Amino acid sequence: MHPETGEPRYLHMKVESPATLRSLGVAILGKLGAEGVAERTKVYDVWNMVRFRLARRGITLLWLDEAHDLFRSATSAETDNMFKMLKGLMQGDHPVVLVLSGTERLSSITGLDPQVSRRFTKIRPKPLTFGVDNSRIKGLVQGYAGKAGLDVALSDDVINRLIYGSRYRFGRCVVCILEAIECALMDDAEALDVQYFADAWAQREGCDVPNNVFTAVEWMAIDLEDEGEEVEVRAIVRTKAKRKKVS
Repeated sequence: MHPETGEPRYLHMKVESPATLRSLGVAILGKLGAEGVAERTKVYDVWNMVRFRLARRGITLLWLDEAHDLFRSATSAETDNMFKMLKGLMQGDHPVVLVLSGTERLSSITGLDPQVSRRFTKIRPKPLTFGVDNSRIKGLVQGYAGKAGLDVALSDDVINRLIYGSRYRFGRCVVCILEAIECALMDDAEALDVQYFADAWAQREGCDVPNNVFTAVEWMAIDLEDEGEEVEVRAIVRTKAKRKKVS
């Protein structure tokens, strides 16, 4: 906490998609109490105001969550401008510690710029593991279900299926748990069982019963695509490579 103002020295922002330099800067200013930025205000003026407000409030750490949405565009100009903004925040008379959190795509994209990459320590959660993480995942299910007023009737086999269906990723696992609870509540159920996980997973994946990890007998034989992130990373990498080749 700031000793003079009693307010936090950090600012947490969730990046809203689609994100642009301007929209992010305006959103940060809104969090800092500067509402109503004029439409005609230039982008560099917006970010000058951001840096001024951060310094004035004594904020030393800026956390941008869902930061992968900063790089939705595969155009080199937009990506480079984002990189310049990131470096600019960590430099100057009032540099701030910058924390970016998001999907795995974020690590690959920030690695495209050597100057940006060396400024960050990259922390990637380990993939979930059968047996090792089962008790913690089951505890998580029980915790969320308890808040929803539901009992839990799940075996270790269901937890294994949950880990596999979530591509061994903690974030996807949480999403699946919450969606299963939602299905149970909509059914006025008293307990959360495997059927609600099957229903939630089928809705998200658009699959039939034989290809549902919660109903199939040979569920580990189901090939699960990991769509989206890798495709977008490859698109940005190709764009950067083309520009370097031309130059």
